[in-house]
Amino acid sequence: MININDFQPMPEILKYSPPVRPASSAKNIVDSFSSILNHGIQRVNTLESQSDVLTQMLVSGEIENIHDVMIAAEKAEVAINLTMNIRDKAIRAYDEIMAMGSR
Repeated sequence: MININDFQPMPEILKYSPPVRPASSAKNIVDSFSSILNHGIQRVNTLESQSDVLTQMLVSGEIENIHDVMIAAEKAEVAINLTMNIRDKAIRAYDEIMAMGSR
């Protein structure tokens, strides 16, 4: 049986200190945002390509499982819709920022 008195407190766990972030330049932030955006668009493109390949395989009779084809198509559609919504929000944010300068 385990005795609770056998455990010693660990003071380093009890102390909280926020993570230290190195000073970032504007270029690093832009590069990071750009790489995140590019990765996301590549992922959407991959999902769309997979959906197209599975659809072609279903039409040609190479596969018979329509469920996998439909799941891939829905994943691609959701990814595209999300990408379009993010684009729309980014455009609205840009427009709002541009409007601030004219006020």
